[in-house]
Amino acid sequence: MTEILFRTGQLGVGLFFLWWGADLMVKNASRFATALGVSPIIIGLSIVSVGTSTPELVVSIVAALQKSAGISIGNIIGSNIANIGLILGIGAIITPLQVKTTWVRREVPYMILVTTVFSLEAFRGYELTRLDGSILIVLLLLFIVYLGRYAFKEMSNFKEIQQELHLSGESVTSVPAKKKLWYLLLSLVGLGILILGSEWSVTAGKIIARHLGVSDMVIGLTVIAVGTSLPELATTIVGTLRGETDLVVGNVIGSNIFNLVLIGGIVSLIRPIPLEPSLIHINIPFLFILSIILLPLMRIRYNVSRLEGVLLLASYGLFLYLTLRV
Repeated sequence: MTEILFRTGQLGVGLFFLWWGADLMVKNASRFATALGVSPIIIGLSIVSVGTSTPELVVSIVAALQKSAGISIGNIIGSNIANIGLILGIGAIITPLQVKTTWVRREVPYMILVTTVFSLEAFRGYELTRLDGSILIVLLLLFIVYLGRYAFKEMSNFKEIQQELHLSGESVTSVPAKKKLWYLLLSLVGLGILILGSEWSVTAGKIIARHLGVSDMVIGLTVIAVGTSLPELATTIVGTLRGETDLVVGNVIGSNIFNLVLIGGIVSLIRPIPLEPSLIHINIPFLFILSIILLPLMRIRYNVSRLEGVLLLASYGLFLYLTLRV
C-alpha cells in the first residue's frame, strides 16, 4: 500500500514535468522554426517527433535486450494507435486542426506506407527478422533525406525573400545567431524535462499495473504505450492551446513514422522478435485501419473537426476494450 501511494505521487510529479517541458519545448521550437525560415511542421516532423519518440526508443531497446518482446513491440503498436486515436483526437476536441494539402499528398501517405510495410512484415512470418529491421532502417533513411531536402529548400526560399526585401529598401529584421541558439537550447531543455516526466510516469504506471496483476503484453500496449506517448500528448495539448497546429500534426505523423522505422528497425536488428497472435490478429490490423482512415478524414474539408476528434477518441476506447478483453 505504501509503494502504491509513493508511485501515485511519482506519477503526479511526472505529469507536472510533462506539462512544463512541453510548454517550454513548443514555445521555443516554434520560435526556432520562424527564425530559420522553416515551417513548424518540419520541426514537428523532425526535432520534436524524434525527441518525443525517445521514451519509446529507450523502453523498446531495453525490453528487446531483456528479451521482453511483448513489451517491446506492444509499446510501438500501442503508442502509434494512441498517437492517432487518443492524442490527435484530444487535440481536435480542444480546437479543430487545420490540415495542409501537402500533408495529405506527402507526409500522411508516407506514414501509411511505413505502417503497411511493417504490417506485411509482421504477417509474413509472425515475427520481425533482422532483414525486416534492415528494410525499416532504409525507409527511415529515405524519410530523413526527404526532411533534409524540404528544410533546405524552405530555408533557401526564406533567404531569397529577405534579400529581395533588402534590395527593395524595406527593413528586414533577422534573428541573431545567438538568439537562434538560445531558442534551440531552451527547446532541448524542455525536451529533457518532458522525457524525465515521461520516465517517472511510465515507471510509476508500470509498477501500479503489475500490482494489479496485468500481463506484460497488455502493459506494453496500454500503460507503457500511453506513458511513452505522454510527451506527444503534452505537446499536443500545449501546442493546440498556443495555436501551433502545424507542430502538433507534424509531431503525431513524425512520431508514428519514427516509432515504426527507427524503433522497430533497431529493435528487430538487435534480435528477431516473435509476435503474439493477438498482435497479429487485433492490434496491428487496428493500427493499419486507423492509419488508412486518417487520410480521407484529413482530406474532407482539410481539417480534423471536433466531431472527428471524438470519433478518433472513441476508436482508441474500442482499441483498449479489444486489448483488455483478450
